Amino acid sequence: MIFICIATLLCSSAKAQDISSFGNQKPFVLSGSIQLRGVYYTATGIPPDRSPFSYIFSGNPTINIYGFSAPLNFTVSEQERSFRQPFNQFGISPHYKWITIHLGYRSIIFSPYTLAGYTMFGAGIELTPGKFRFGFMYGKLASATTLDTTTQSLVPFSFSRTAYAVKIGVGTPKTFFDISFLKAKDDPTSVNYKGYDSAYTITPAANTVFGISTRINFFKKMFIEANAAGSIYTRDINSPITLDSFNNTLFKAARNIAIVNGTSEFNTAFDGAIGFKAKTFTVKLQYNRIDPDFQSMGAYFFNNDVESYSFAPSFRLFKNKLRFSGSIGLQHDNVKGQKEATSQKVIGTGNLSIEFSQHLGLDANYTNFSNNQTPKTIRFADSLKIAQTTQNFSVSPRFMISNTKTSNTVILSANLMQLNDYNNYFAQNAVSRNINFRQFFINYTYGLLPAQFSVYLNASTTNMSASGITDNNNGFTLGANKSFFKSAFSINASAGVFFDTRNDGNSNILNLSANMQYSFLKKHGINLLFYYTNNKPKNITSVLPGFTELRGELGYMYTF
Repeated sequence: MIFICIATLLCSSAKAQDISSFGNQKPFVLSGSIQLRGVYYTATGIPPDRSPFSYIFSGNPTINIYGFSAPLNFTVSEQERSFRQPFNQFGISPHYKWITIHLGYRSIIFSPYTLAGYTMFGAGIELTPGKFRFGFMYGKLASATTLDTTTQSLVPFSFSRTAYAVKIGVGTPKTFFDISFLKAKDDPTSVNYKGYDSAYTITPAANTVFGISTRINFFKKMFIEANAAGSIYTRDINSPITLDSFNNTLFKAARNIAIVNGTSEFNTAFDGAIGFKAKTFTVKLQYNRIDPDFQSMGAYFFNNDVESYSFAPSFRLFKNKLRFSGSIGLQHDNVKGQKEATSQKVIGTGNLSIEFSQHLGLDANYTNFSNNQTPKTIRFADSLKIAQTTQNFSVSPRFMISNTKTSNTVILSANLMQLNDYNNYFAQNAVSRNINFRQFFINYTYGLLPAQFSVYLNASTTNMSASGITDNNNGFTLGANKSFFKSAFSINASAGVFFDTRNDGNSNILNLSANMQYSFLKKHGINLLFYYTNNKPKNITSVLPGFTELRGELGYMYTF
């Protein structure tokens, strides 16, 4: 048992540890907290979603031995009893000077398109002597699972998948040139996949990816950055279709480093940018292109079949009192012309922050995405055309005055979202797919600083309309906070009333909450929570049921 605990500790997930600092580390440190909570719950008008009385005993202790830490979590209740490590996929990366070793479960990035943070269970090394950059990882990307013969569920079905990745480069984190390589393969003997119905057939695959990543600074303020990759993905390594049937020079040349046959595909990915960076502003021209079906077993997901061009400026003026960042560009799919239609988008974002004075400021955000789909290879029905524009705009002015005794803060916010559908087919048939969303709120907070007391009032209105459906919600919340005994004891409470109006009926909603916290003897704390909700329909035609919910919690926490 002692051996297991020590082994688990030494393999627990941690940041790369500097072995040279062992002499300065404490031999054993225990930290964290434990908490015991009792919960009361009752509901009328709706089915309860929990038992009337429950308890939860939980903790998150962390054991540290000479800088190696093992965080643990445990939870015990009448509904669930568990003891777990959040890093059951444990790993460690000790380092000494320019040498780093990776053991266990590690998420390593060699490039965005080869080994790109996919969790691997294995071993590896990274060396960075001077400007030389070398990395190597070998291990398992996935474990074999079988089809659930009871439910015939396909979700957990997978082969055992192993891979190795290599990175060789030169430079520094700011200026570098790296070449990376990934080769992964499923083990066809790990699952008896041929025994299942063809509808559930998943064939063992293989993948070889070669990538280049670089960033170059020149003329002090200019920079170029780029990532490129080519991927050979073979969907069935046991396919009887050989390359003898194809006249593909690339695949025939790649047979020495990759598994290729009639189910193999070659796709590319590229992104690049050139920019100018000064002290107060930056401009960047960006380009991105990813082929359809581009895949890498060393990455979780790619938004493929996309090509985009964008211009991204940002600047800071008047001693950082005015800040702006944004981008504008064009994006389309169907990069290889294989689809029946191409979707073209105008993509734009903008973020503005202004400090007019010490007391007054404003934040504003805007996004615009226009989507226009046009036919390519053949004509198709008008009902399949897409012409849409989605706009989001938010603005939040703020005003604050404070001194040694009082503080006054006012925050206003307006959030607007609009989706306009310009499809002629739906317009002619009186079917609107437009969506409009508007939300406004104002919050005022008044504080008495010496008394550690504050009170706030929030008023809001929300409106949503789409295809003949409307939903309006208006209300306000009043709350207060008070601390005692140098913040050892604090209490806050709030009451909110909201009026909801929909097509199917109206209702009034009352929300009450209170929270009290008391800390004593430095490491001990008591917490009391109270929540109450009452939903009362105003007419009998409403489909929303009337209900009340009440929940209370009493908790004790010990921190060590």
